[in-house]
Amino acid sequence: MTTSTATARVAPDELTGAGRALRQPTRPVRTARPRLRVVPAPRRSAAGLAMLCVGLLGLGLLVLLLLNISIGKGAYELTGLQQQQRELAEQRQALTEQVEAQSAPQKLSAAAKKLGMVPAANPAFIDLDDSSVKGEPEAAAAAPGSDTTKTGGTTTGEPSP
Repeated sequence: MTTSTATARVAPDELTGAGRALRQPTRPVRTARPRLRVVPAPRRSAAGLAMLCVGLLGLGLLVLLLLNISIGKGAYELTGLQQQQRELAEQRQALTEQVEAQSAPQKLSAAAKKLGMVPAANPAFIDLDDSSVKGEPEAAAAAPGSDTTKTGGTTTGEPSP
């Protein structure tokens, strides 16, 4: 054998550093790795999902109950306010009828006579635009047979002492 073949048969660990650099493999050396296998996903419990659904259902029912109670209270309050509105409308109507009855010309005339007032024979008017008096004012005279001293009224329009 020749020396060139003898060096070719030498084990790699016996070579010098220069020989090792020449003979390094180009592919990485495989190391023993554990075998990989597909692991099934952990199974989720159906009880957890069922508890979540029951909890949401219970919460929804509780919200509906509170909403129903609130609407019921509002309905009772609304009924009370409508009754109060009807009573106030009736009271307003009665007061309006009283004012209209007291404002009738016959009632006003009777109340004025009771106070000792007499109708004016010749009324005068004041024109506010030019501050002038229209007409000739005259003092009202008591009607014959009327007694103004009982009520404290005077015929001159001045207050009695």
